[in-house]
Amino acid sequence: MLYGKIRIEMDEADLIVRALNPDDLKWSYCRLEGKDLVIEIKTEKIGAMINAIEDYFINLKAVSSVQKILNEIK
Repeated sequence: MLYGKIRIEMDEADLIVRALNPDDLKWSYCRLEGKDLVIEIKTEKIGAMINAIEDYFINLKAVSSVQKILNEIK
C-alpha cells in the first residue's frame, strides 16, 4: 500500500477544500486541517498515486489563478 499526505498552507484553504471535495474518492481526498489544505492518497498503484497528485496540483494551480484575479477585482 502506498500512502501520501500533503499539507499545504495557503490563503482561503477552506474555500478550496469545498471546491475540491465533490471529486473526492475513498482512496484520494482532501480536507481542511486547521487552516491548511491536506491531501491524502492511499493506493496500491504508483501510477494512481502520481495521477492523483498531479490532478490535485493542476486544480490548485487553477484555483490560485482564479483567487488572484478575484483579489485584484476587490
